[in-house]
Amino acid sequence: MFQKLVRWLSDRLAHSWVILANESGAVPSSLTDDYDAVLTSTLRAMQPRLRDNITRSNKFLAWLEANGRFRMQDGGERVQVALMYAQNNTADIYSAYGILNTAPQDGITSAFYTWSQLSVSIAISRKEERQNSGRSRLLDLLQSKTQQAEVSIKELLNNCVTSGQITATATLGQFTARTGSMDSGALGPLPLAALIDATNTRSVSIGNINGNTYSFWRNKAKSSTATTFAGLKLELNNIYNQCAQGVGGAPDLIVCDQKGWETYWGALTVNDRYVKEDKRTVDILGGSEALAFRGSVMVWDEVVPDAQTNASVVDGIGTVTTSNYYLINSEAMEFVTDSQTDFITTPFVRPENQDAKVAQILWMGALGTNNRRKNGVLYNVSQSITA
Repeated sequence: MFQKLVRWLSDRLAHSWVILANESGAVPSSLTDDYDAVLTSTLRAMQPRLRDNITRSNKFLAWLEANGRFRMQDGGERVQVALMYAQNNTADIYSAYGILNTAPQDGITSAFYTWSQLSVSIAISRKEERQNSGRSRLLDLLQSKTQQAEVSIKELLNNCVTSGQITATATLGQFTARTGSMDSGALGPLPLAALIDATNTRSVSIGNINGNTYSFWRNKAKSSTATTFAGLKLELNNIYNQCAQGVGGAPDLIVCDQKGWETYWGALTVNDRYVKEDKRTVDILGGSEALAFRGSVMVWDEVVPDAQTNASVVDGIGTVTTSNYYLINSEAMEFVTDSQTDFITTPFVRPENQDAKVAQILWMGALGTNNRRKNGVLYNVSQSITA
């Protein structure tokens, strides 16, 4: 009897706790969970706009995407890019029952690029939640913090792919992928200055292939000696034609520093074509003015590095005293993102040692080339050319 009484009291006590929990604990607990869900779902709803704004703000990446050079890959240990390094030697002339060359062919290989990861955090403390209590005010706070994160990761991505990082023992134009501030072993995407090297015979592996060992894996590079506008245009024509050699077309984008853009603008005369490109191009490049140079458009970016002096305006090392023109064939470039990590947003979580909630915007991808020969750089251009 006593055991039955104990069992009955235990059951009633447990039932009472359930009632108390439902009556006293449900409202604040539900409110907290609801806010978390609202914050997370709202942040995820912003993802398409975030991705669009971040990509479009980078003139180089925006051009690649507009020309179909953006693709997604579903994971994988690395990014594999197929490339052709020699012609098919079975191409021949024949007549009627003539013998056809069926010899096995080589000449195709792969370049491999490692994944890079970028992140930016959005944190909201409980104090900020209470100060901005109410769904609309809290969402206003979230929107402001999201815009702040967007600007930050925009700048980071642009600095990675356009500027890169100067090596500790830099030689002419030696730039590498940027490293993480919290994790010095983490590498960002390869920058233009590494993919299109001013020292094109440098003994360094790009895509797991050494350009010093394999001549087919060398971009075009030319040091400028121009002292006049006419001389500059001749040099641009020369490097453009070098990049256009063989199959695969010519460069369709030139990325330079601000002074280089202004120098080319000054080189234009009434007999030259110096127009802002059509509306489609302007929209693609975020409203930037794009000058025309033969079959390409020319845009400038404030973080294009100086290959001659190994200066980077991002790192604050040295002074940018000469201009650089990177001639890019979009067909020879590859911009790859992980299909599940394309500026995604994570749920808000609370660290165990903070009265706050944190979510991240994450990106995972790689920038590479499938044909370095189709790209080139004109560097060491004087910034004092005036006539």
